[in-house]
Amino acid sequence: MLQEIWITRHGFREDWVTDNPHLPTNLKNDPPLSELGREQAQELGAFLKDKGIERVYSSPFYRVLQTVYPLIEETDVPLHLDNCMSEWYGAAYDRYLPPAPFEKLKELFPKLDLSHESSIPLPVGVETVSICHQRVRDGLETLLDELDKEPNGPSSILLAGHAASVICAVRALLGDETFPVRSGTASLSKFVRKDNGEGWELVMHGDCSHLSKGEQRAWMFSGDIPDYEKKKMEEGVDESPRIVEHHTHS
Repeated sequence: MLQEIWITRHGFREDWVTDNPHLPTNLKNDPPLSELGREQAQELGAFLKDKGIERVYSSPFYRVLQTVYPLIEETDVPLHLDNCMSEWYGAAYDRYLPPAPFEKLKELFPKLDLSHESSIPLPVGVETVSICHQRVRDGLETLLDELDKEPNGPSSILLAGHAASVICAVRALLGDETFPVRSGTASLSKFVRKDNGEGWELVMHGDCSHLSKGEQRAWMFSGDIPDYEKKKMEEGVDESPRIVEHHTHS
């Protein structure tokens, strides 16, 4: 039976430091990590490598996979994709901007295991804050139930996502949609199953002590349109997904 759940957010994004980020998946809505983010990923992996994590369930977006991949390379822990931890756009667009095809992600991250069927389908339409909470809650209920029923299933897993899905995951496990979650880049929260087996206890919350640069970009819901998307809209930036020319990262 599952006993521990670790939760992390992706590291610092490259599009936060440059207007023309390298795009490994050729999708404008799927930027990679910045130099700082890659450093955070290494530090996260170094911290978690001896913590007994037996599986990782990641958002299917490049920056999240890039964040957990140092841990995977170090430990060979199975790495799966699960849509419950995927990105949230709120009402900024009239449809959900998807990640790259899973087969493309497998090319970029060879250790990715595509045998796991996601707990829920990828979102397709507009997600309010309430719908995002519901999506993550439904997905986690399905995933955790499957893991508990699995013979010789894992006792410890890592969930990796984005600020919104991290916030919703912590709240779902606590049963409190108002809990003020700390969600800095590459931060860590940890839950342990309560002694009676009913519910989860939060024993580490948004911790960044493993990161040499400390907490960065902690974020919280501020309405149905993320604040960073509001800024793009005000500046007239078009973030519609599209294929772009591939440029070598310098």
